[in-house]
Amino acid sequence: MKKLIALGLLLIGLLTVIAGCGKTDSTASQATRTVTYEGTQYTIPAKPERIAVLSNSILQMLDAVGGTSVSRVESSDVLSDTLQKLPSLGHTASINMEQLLALKPDLVLGLSNQHAKFESQLQSNKLPYILITYDGIKDNVPLIEFLGDIVGQPDKAKTVVAQYNDGIAAAKAKLTGVTPARVAVLRATGKAVTAETEKAITASMIKELGMDNVVLNHKELADSTAKTVPYSLETLAVDDPDVIFIVTMGKKEDITKTMEKEMTGNPAWNNLKAVKNGKVFYLPSNLFLLNPGLHTPDAMNELIKDAYGIN
Repeated sequence: MKKLIALGLLLIGLLTVIAGCGKTDSTASQATRTVTYEGTQYTIPAKPERIAVLSNSILQMLDAVGGTSVSRVESSDVLSDTLQKLPSLGHTASINMEQLLALKPDLVLGLSNQHAKFESQLQSNKLPYILITYDGIKDNVPLIEFLGDIVGQPDKAKTVVAQYNDGIAAAKAKLTGVTPARVAVLRATGKAVTAETEKAITASMIKELGMDNVVLNHKELADSTAKTVPYSLETLAVDDPDVIFIVTMGKKEDITKTMEKEMTGNPAWNNLKAVKNGKVFYLPSNLFLLNPGLHTPDAMNELIKDAYGIN
């Protein structure tokens, strides 16, 4: 009888070990805490040590506040040597989940508009995750502070926020007493040319810098809830801005063809003030299509240089 009891206890122990090996809930063996971001509460490890980041914009902020990541993604962002050496999970929109799971993270940080499709896999593997809404430049400061909270570096985050705000203030100070430039911000893809409203990244920076976005002089366009709105060459000719910024998305050859079809191939294009004065600027997507994050002051300085010739 004693032998049977001993054998039973041994079997129970083995089953417990096997079950523990198959468990991927990284919060099960450590203390947790609750953090809040934009009104939503998340349960995360008290001291996350293996954070997997699915966006390089978040990665750079995490690094700035003293956090570390076990991953990066492929993008046109210029990363430090240290961050560039991190294991790649593929492109932001197409994360390699096998590689992510192999890194055994205890917390995953992603973007709500890019990574919601991976939620079921994260949940089935019992991985704590936070999908962040990170859209306009107004999101930058709250996100820096939130990341500082996650990694237990609130004071470091305050320093980063102060540096960020100082950079924005310095850019704005360049325009003291300067007459606001009349600008149009176009969005060129391989399919269409539209105009940006203030809900889009570049147009929001234009507003922050006090420039006059001629697109918004049309009430029906200004009232739109969309980031981009239809905007014809005829309307552009009537508005005749001093500067035209073109935010690109897609392959260069496709964008060139679309621009030629809708804008540059028409003789009216060459009569525009901005074209005559060499004030048409094609902007890189990493700073002007997507939220430039910590590089927002750099992006603003680029807009100032193009529009006013001020370095």
